[in-house]
Amino acid sequence: MAKVIFIDDAVRARRRAEERDLNERCVEIVQLNLSLALHRFSHGPEDERAVRARQIRQLGEVLEYITR
Repeated sequence: MAKVIFIDDAVRARRRAEERDLNERCVEIVQLNLSLALHRFSHGPEDERAVRARQIRQLGEVLEYITR
């Protein structure tokens, strides 16, 4: 007995899986950048704190957006 597999469905499923993997990697990269910004904020020069605070806020907003 043969089973019919529609190519469009298989391609769509593979594309969704690839997009999920890319999204997970993107989240991981943003989280790592956020961790680095937090480290630089707390251990970096005093005069860079405003820049690091802005980076932390922006990365937090990006992370919130991509995890919705």
